Order: sequence, then structure tokens, then C-alpha cells
Amino acid sequence: MNESKTGTDLPQAPVSAEAQTDHGLLLDVENDGLPLVIVEPGGLSPAEDPAADSVLLELDDLLPDPEGEVVLFTGDDVSVNILTKETITGFGVAEEHVTASGVDVTGLNFYSFEGGLTVYSSSDVLIINDPNIA
Repeated sequence: MNESKTGTDLPQAPVSAEAQTDHGLLLDVENDGLPLVIVEPGGLSPAEDPAADSVLLELDDLLPDPEGEVVLFTGDDVSVNILTKETITGFGVAEEHVTASGVDVTGLNFYSFEGGLTVYSSSDVLIINDPNIA
């Protein structure tokens, strides 16, 4: 008897998540890593939560310098979220570096995306990966 496998018969892919949220999975990469919310297709994004007390920026709205870099200047009391469909390709703390626009970003947090954009910030940024955004 030849049985075919359907989507429900296949084993689930491993997921490395710290916590389930109302909006998707909250991942904490390597414990000291990047906070990331992945929104399921058709799911409610944290960006749509009226109770959220933070600044929300869409990655596509940021204007990079000629090298594809953006520096966010925020106060310590301002929580910043970046909404995107793009995959994060790198993150961490910047080594000695000055952007094309002349800003020394040494020691700042950085987040690089598959489209080539890199965002620098003095505070942590929550990345919301939402496939539902236009």
C-alpha cells in the first residue's frame, strides 16, 4: 500500500522560541540576541495593538545613506519597533565604524536586512517580521 503524505502528516519543523505571544513567536536568539516577533500569515500584528506604547517604523520608510545605512537617534525611554517582511541577516554591536553620512556608530546595536539596509541604534529595537504588511 502506497500512502501519500499530506501537510498534516509531516513532522513540524523545529522552532526555537522563548515564548508564545498573542501575535506570534517571540524569539530570543542566543539568549543575549535579537528580540524578534514573527507574525503568522493572517495574524494580528503588534503594530495594530492600540495599547502598544512605542514608536513603530516600517523598514521601507527609512531613508538610508549611500551605503544603505540608517542611524536611529532615540532617547532611552523610547521603545522602537521596526515592521518588515525582510529577513534579518545580521545583528549585534558595531565595531569601529563611521557611516557614509559621517556618524560614528561604534558600539551601537545594528540590525542588517536581506535588502541590504543596516539600522544602527543606541537602544534595542524590536523587529516585527510580518508577512501581512503591504
